[in-house]
Amino acid sequence: MNAQELFELAMKHIYGDGVPEDNDLATKLLIQSHEMGHIEATYNLGICYHYGFGTDVDLGKAFDLYLESANAGYGKGMELVGRFYNQGIYVEKNRSQAEYWLQKAINSAEPDVVEEAEKELAR
Repeated sequence: MNAQELFELAMKHIYGDGVPEDNDLATKLLIQSHEMGHIEATYNLGICYHYGFGTDVDLGKAFDLYLESANAGYGKGMELVGRFYNQGIYVEKNRSQAEYWLQKAINSAEPDVVEEAEKELAR
């Protein structure tokens, strides 16, 4: 399977879309897809570590994965990196880093990302 196919199968297992819901398997598939360079898988693997879906909560790994996706131009990753800096989640609060990443998220022009980044920036 290629990275996109692994990612799509992982998402099906997260939501139980035509396959049994299985966060453990989904996380394993996301790891494989991430290792093959799939940026959306990288972001979603961060979600798994952030909230403990199919793995233990690990905010350090979550932040690193969000940052990797953000550096690759993924708007949702940018928004969450900005949120982590703005709220001091795992990293020390840093308003200038928060503003940098949240503005990049806004500039990504992804509608749902823009709205969330604008809300976070207004905090």
